[in-house]
Amino acid sequence: MDDTNYRPFIKRLFAISPFGILRLIAISVGVGLVLALLNIDPATVWSDFFGTFARAWVETWRALSDAANWAFDYFILGAILVVPIFVILRIVKALRK
Repeated sequence: MDDTNYRPFIKRLFAISPFGILRLIAISVGVGLVLALLNIDPATVWSDFFGTFARAWVETWRALSDAANWAFDYFILGAILVVPIFVILRIVKALRK
């Protein structure tokens, strides 16, 4: 083993570059934003970790379900107008040939 590059465990553990610190800060802010979007309160994470994420999971699926229902309603509403126009245009185009 080459002793010239050997550093004690503590020095290897706590050796971090300024770029490493900036990267850690950026990742922390990004994770914080995601948790805020999921309505996760930092205080409840400490007191009830699994319950907090279970509630966030349920709320996320509820929000996605509501969004899908909303999108489907507007899809049907638009299709009521668009599909007949599409069929008429296809018939007119087919009659021209």
